[in-house]
Amino acid sequence: MSSTGKIVLFASEGLNPVRLALSVGGVAFDDHHTFDQKLELHVNGEALKEPRAMLRFAGRSYPVQSPLVALLVDEILHVLSEVEAKMDYIVDDADGQREDSQRSIISRYVSQIEARLQRLQAVPGFEVYNGKVLIHEVALYCWVKTLRVTRLDDILKPHDLLIEAESKVENYSGAKWQRNHSNYPKLKLTYFPFPGRAEPIRLALFIGNITFVDERISADELDRRRLTLPFNQLPVLDVDGEVVSQALAILRYVETLTHLYPVNESIQAFRIDEVFSLIDEFYSSYAWNALYFEKDPTKQKKLRATLARNTLPKTLGFLEKRVAQWSGHYAVGESFTVADLAIYSLLWTFKSGRISGVPVTTVEPYKKLLEVYQLVTSHAKVAEWTTNTH
Repeated sequence: MSSTGKIVLFASEGLNPVRLALSVGGVAFDDHHTFDQKLELHVNGEALKEPRAMLRFAGRSYPVQSPLVALLVDEILHVLSEVEAKMDYIVDDADGQREDSQRSIISRYVSQIEARLQRLQAVPGFEVYNGKVLIHEVALYCWVKTLRVTRLDDILKPHDLLIEAESKVENYSGAKWQRNHSNYPKLKLTYFPFPGRAEPIRLALFIGNITFVDERISADELDRRRLTLPFNQLPVLDVDGEVVSQALAILRYVETLTHLYPVNESIQAFRIDEVFSLIDEFYSSYAWNALYFEKDPTKQKKLRATLARNTLPKTLGFLEKRVAQWSGHYAVGESFTVADLAIYSLLWTFKSGRISGVPVTTVEPYKKLLEVYQLVTSHAKVAEWTTNTH
């Protein structure tokens, strides 16, 4: 790219191919994070708004010197636009077969893209680009990363060139800088040394491959820090030096970084917020909070009985009814979201037997919630997290 004057990118936080291409290409730009999914590239005051055009413009990674290579790169970019559009259509489909349809579409396109990558490598003279990251590789990297946080990532395994493109971008110095320093703020999550209300946040960050400091402190240490915390309680998240509180607000924020909170899907976002509200009401209930403040053993026993007999079944019953009504593979539809992590963590608290006086069988009648629990348990990144006993 020749000198282009002042460049300003307006885009939401998180992985973005235009942001990544600018960084990979070594292009100086002002990075303005937005909160409304606005995506614009301003060049000397002129706004570019078409994502693929922005991507071609973004850096020195578009092979204009070789028309055939540029053609094949363009072909892949257009194919990615096509598959994304088809996936959006499937998300809005109400036939109950969305995951099967998604898997069929992704499998077909992954195989076709792998074949076109083989063709690209066979172009005479293509070896001169071996040490460079081209824009189709940036776009593929971002697309693959979105698949990595779904149940569809197993489709990628036999496709060596696609995975090679992902690794190439992953290990490129410009991409590392962009990913670690421009993409995400410095995060430190502070909670107790057990899963609890911080676990869905930890899982979301881990699934999204977002680096964070996982600080675990004792109750005595909390007492020493309590007056310095926004609401005198945990968990708290330090975002570039600003400490924020409230577990579900933190979870929602984290998932806007990892694309598991559908800011552009208002109905799905509404459902997630409804799940969050039900769970928040439970954790705010007298029966739950009194467990931690009541010291008398007899009163504690009665409180636990009330929790097991009334408070918990009421919450789980409401959640079961809503999840069943939404008729999706996951909690709020056909996509894996933060709602699944929130439900998983709530059920784990009681399935684990950690809360004495509340039988582990209390959750057994809620079949839809247990399906969500199993789906999260079987997620590769969740399994990795729990296996490594973080």
